[in-house]
Amino acid sequence: MRVAAQLYTVRDFTKTDDDVCRTFERIRAIGYDAVQLSGLGAYHPPVIAKALRDNGLSVCATHTPLDRILDETDAVIEEHKLFGAPYVGLGYSRSNSIAEYAAFLDKLAPALEKLRVAGLRFLYHNHAHEFIRMDGVRPIDYMRDHTQAGVFDFLPDLFWVQTAGCSPEAFLKAYEGRTPVVHFKDKRVPPADGMTDMAEIFEGNMDYETLYGVCGSLGIAWAAVEQDVCDGDPFDSLAKSLENMKRRNMFV
Repeated sequence: MRVAAQLYTVRDFTKTDDDVCRTFERIRAIGYDAVQLSGLGAYHPPVIAKALRDNGLSVCATHTPLDRILDETDAVIEEHKLFGAPYVGLGYSRSNSIAEYAAFLDKLAPALEKLRVAGLRFLYHNHAHEFIRMDGVRPIDYMRDHTQAGVFDFLPDLFWVQTAGCSPEAFLKAYEGRTPVVHFKDKRVPPADGMTDMAEIFEGNMDYETLYGVCGSLGIAWAAVEQDVCDGDPFDSLAKSLENMKRRNMFV
């Protein structure tokens, strides 16, 4: 399993091509050799691809807006090929009923077939709301059970699985083979005054030593370190997470 920096963490520093290029340099200097492309502002794909090469960075996945996946599928495929990114991730979606989730899957189907033919794989990124039961069914399970592995898969955020009151370990095992990329983000319980409950890896309460082993045993390819809200400089947070994990002989 390899580790990547989820760029949503540093989204305030990726507004332009020049911002992204400088951010790649800083990410590489911290010690990451891969990123998840997410939270970018206006950008030109050839510039981003060159900056990735110049900094020796791989791309584990993206977060791509739903309207682009639906309406600009060919361009999305071209960009992912240019970036060397095998997974087209959707960062956020929410429906209010199982019927709406079914309609969502139907709407996606033509684009996902194009991605499949192009050799790309779609990944759905969860938050906590996909675990709220609707008519006795968790939407996350409904999507798994009504889609084809390798065409519609998942990019689970283990923080949000924990927040939903579920076991991240049990979730990963139940979704074996359908989660090639996961998000590592720690949960501080309870947070200190004025601090978010999101924390650097091993600065919170989640058992990431066990989860790292589980991911390895399941053949998960990537863990992307993400922290939506940081108490200080987000680059420092990414650095602390990587340092804490390597100190425990993870990703070395």
